Formats: sequence, structure tokens, C-alpha cells
Amino acid sequence: MSTEGQFELVEELVRGYRCRVFSRAPRTLPALLKAVPWNSDAIAIVYGPLRLSYRDLSSTVDRLAYALQSHCSIGAGSRVGLAMRNLPEWVYAFLALVRLGAIPVAMNSRASGDELAAARDGTGVSLLITDSRCARELATHPATCPLMVAADDSLSGDDRQREFAVIDAAVAAGAVRLADLLAEAPANAGPAAPSVEPLDPATILFTSGTTGRAKGAVLSHWGTSNSVWTNLYAGYRIAANMAARYGMTLEQLAAMSPQTCMLLMFPFFHTSGLHTGLLSTLVRGGKIVLMRRWDAAAALQLIETEKVTQFPCVPTMMWDLLRSPNISQYDLKSLTSVSTGGQALQAGMLSEIAKAFPHAVPGTGFGMTETTGAVAMSVGEEYLAHPGTAGRMLDTTLVKIVLEDGSLAAPGEAGEICMRSVSNMLEYWGDREETARAFDNEGFMRSGDIGYLDADGFLYIVDRKKDMVISAGENIYCAEVERVLLAHPGLAEAVAFGVPDSRLGERLMAIVEPHASAGLITGDEVKQHVAAHLAAYKVPTEVLVQHEALPRNHLDKVDKVQLRRRYSAS
Repeated sequence: MSTEGQFELVEELVRGYRCRVFSRAPRTLPALLKAVPWNSDAIAIVYGPLRLSYRDLSSTVDRLAYALQSHCSIGAGSRVGLAMRNLPEWVYAFLALVRLGAIPVAMNSRASGDELAAARDGTGVSLLITDSRCARELATHPATCPLMVAADDSLSGDDRQREFAVIDAAVAAGAVRLADLLAEAPANAGPAAPSVEPLDPATILFTSGTTGRAKGAVLSHWGTSNSVWTNLYAGYRIAANMAARYGMTLEQLAAMSPQTCMLLMFPFFHTSGLHTGLLSTLVRGGKIVLMRRWDAAAALQLIETEKVTQFPCVPTMMWDLLRSPNISQYDLKSLTSVSTGGQALQAGMLSEIAKAFPHAVPGTGFGMTETTGAVAMSVGEEYLAHPGTAGRMLDTTLVKIVLEDGSLAAPGEAGEICMRSVSNMLEYWGDREETARAFDNEGFMRSGDIGYLDADGFLYIVDRKKDMVISAGENIYCAEVERVLLAHPGLAEAVAFGVPDSRLGERLMAIVEPHASAGLITGDEVKQHVAAHLAAYKVPTEVLVQHEALPRNHLDKVDKVQLRRRYSAS
């Protein structure tokens, strides 16, 4: 079978609706893992001094799966919480749970104890595996299930002592060390293959919760595998275009190319970190480099020493790299792919990326937790030619743009983006009302995002549907205003939102953060900048200039809920 044949798309009925799926892609996660080169001695995971081969990773995962099954009675359909930073133990636990047919519940490792307890209790997990930080946060929240704690072996000195002090306290309270459970498992242990169906729940990931408490999106086996295959197909298309440009076959290009190596900063509890990062890279046989926390200088060093080829990140991280004073001292020629997502790029950043990483293909994409990853993507020259796009819609997703009256939008006309795909979530866990509101009667999921498609199939995001300000009867899309604000050369970040007004109903307010190197910037100057680009009614009535970072939620997006609450009250 040709490489192209691996990505044949066909239409099939999924939950009563026709969807485009890869005919030859695995349809469950246990089947997907069979495509991983487990017998390879190539390095799979790098974390500090740890360098773990695929062969060793497979052995560790098998032993942990055996221990979870025999000691904790974990099996097909069991829900198990994972509340850890991007540690190797997260990878071990996730893969072990997949091998058992269990349902990993990927919790926000940055969450408070209240949030973690709500996620734990709301999904009814039978076991919770945490790192020391999450264990500490949960200390005052009585456990409703057994607790297992993982240590961070990259620590040293006082940090290591504090880490183990927390773990020791958790163990004394009845928790289990993950390392102890692994040590008890026989060397050649391994569970029997689980029995799961394509539309069974595979994982539960949480939404950002910008409209309230975070909701658990239940993602299916088929949808997850299809999403990973979509990432593989995108990589295939990039490679095919590169091979054609150099006048060689894909096989010749592959023989000349180094092992794929991703510096992975997206958290594993994000679909970008789990599906685009972890699973897609493992299936490719690539190397995943993890960092304990973001640091631009350390990232540059890792790119050079580990020969990183792929670096997906949020624009804030890219800004840090581009502004690093020592960037020119590092050899970054190994980078072949640099992609950003999660928020709009600042003005001029795309050209800076192309200049700083001339050997790398720039890219962007759009997706949601509820869609198990990307539904639109653009890379290379296509992206450079359409810098404002969120990407071209992928063939695996059917899309329609719906106006307020329910009619379909014309090309270029903004409305709510609605999508139908095998990768759409099954439901919000335990929330029938929200699930029913999420889907229409044709099986399309309402994204809550306002956008439009141009005649060539490129998607442009205008705003969140619930993030629209209505002032004196006029609709103002905040994302449009924010893009103009970020085009101001002196601004590093900007956010626009509505606050109540007795006369207007709502008025538009903006908060901006100047670059550290920028001179004096006033609110009036910012208003004049917006007025030069947008209609007068879209100019914020008030602009606050502040020099501290804007508050962010657990998906690293500016927390407008908090800002609205704060400034509405005042």
C-alpha cells in the first residue's frame, strides 16, 4: 500500500450522520498504539537527565498497566484521573491506561484544589494519579478515591526534599507511590488486549471554562485516532511538497531526514499536547523533549543540543524566543517546523519567525477540546500568503457558517462556526443539557466561535459568540478590536471586553500592556490608533494601560471572566 493510500478518505455513518474518515486508520487507541515502534532503541522521551528508548518505555508501560490492573482493579471503562505536569510519569500512566482500555481523565495540573476536587468528584474517577503540587493542593479536600503520587526525579537539593516531603505526607495519609507500584511489577508483565469499541469513551479532557465551571469533554476512540491520523497526513503533505521541490522521492527524503524531535510545551491536558504532541510523535517514532517549566534560554539550548525539528507553541513563547538576547549564539538549523496557536500573532511576528528560523516551515491551526484537535491548518507559503487566517479547513471536517436567523452564511460573511466530524466529542460528561445545546439536529457541533470562510476555504476567526459587545444597538466583535490593538508596535498584549453601561447597555473597555522597551503610551494614543483602523463605535470608551501581565486561565488565555467581574463591579 502506498503512503498516499494510508490516508484514503471515505464517507461513513457515525452516530447517524455522514462523516469523512480515514478508511485505513486504526479506530481505537489500543489499535493506534500498535503503530508505535516499541521495539526500537531510538530515544522516545527526554526529560532532564532521563533519556528513555521506545523499548524501555514499552517495558515501563506494560509493567505499570499490569500493576494498575492487579493492584488497583483498573480495566476497560475505568475512569482514572491524571493531575500531573508534563512528567514522564504522565506518559507512563496515560499509555498504561490506554493498554487497559481505561479512560484517562486529563486534569489541569495548574488548577487549584477546589478545581481539582471538582474534576475528580464530577467525573467519579476510581483512582487519581498526581504529582506533588496537585497532591498538596488536594490535601484539604478529602479523597473520594485512592491517590497515587509521582515524584519528579529531575529535581535536586532543596527542591527534591520539598517534593518528597509532600509525597511522604501523602503516603502517610494513605496514598501510594507510583514508583513503588512499578517496582512491584514483574519485568515481563503485560495486560491482555482490552475489548473496546470505536465509539466508546477514550479520554475526558476539560474545556477552558470561560463561561463557567470547566466541563469534561468525552472524546471517543475513533475520533482520537482519526485526529492523530489527520496530524500524520498533514506531515505527509508537507514532506511530499518538500520532496517534490527537491526533485526526490519521499523514501529518499526520509532516508536523509533525522528523527522527528518535538520540544513539547503544550500541557498534556490540552488536545494540542496530548494528540498533536504526544500521540502523533510517538506514532511517527519521534523524540519528545519535555521541560519542567518554560524558559526561553533553556529552550534554545535544548533546540540546539537535542536537534529539535518541531516546536509548536503559543505566541507568548515565540515572542520570548525572538526577543532572547542570545538567540544568534545558538544553532537552530535543525528546526523544520514552527507553529503557533491559542491566540492571534502580534503584528509583524510571522515575518520575524520566517527570518529567525529560515529552515523551518511556519504554521498555524484552529481546533477545540471538543473537536479532539485541529479542524483547520495552514503551513508554509500558504500561511505566509494568508497571515490572518486560522487555517484552511481540513477534509476530515464538514463545516457550515450559520447566521443568527439559522440560515447559512455566504463566503466572507461572519456567523457561528459549526462542524461535523468523527472527532467531535461524544458529550459533556454528566451534562445532558449542555451536550444538547452543543449540537444541532444535523449533527453539527456549535463552536461558539464567530468566523467566516473565504472562497478558497480559509477560515477566519472574528470572535467568540458570547464575547460580543452590544453597545447602543451595535455589535462589536472583541477579537477584531484586539487584532487592531496588537498591531500597535508598542503593545505586547491587549484585551477588549464589555462592561455594563446604564445608557449604552454595554460599553467597550480595553486593557493593554506595553512592551518593556516601549516609551510612554497613553490610553488616548491607543484610542487614536484604533480609530484609524475601525469604525468609531468600535473604539473603546476606556483604555487602561498597565505594566503587569494580564490574568490568564488554565489554557493560558486571557481570563475575560475575571476582568469583566472586576471592572463591572467597579
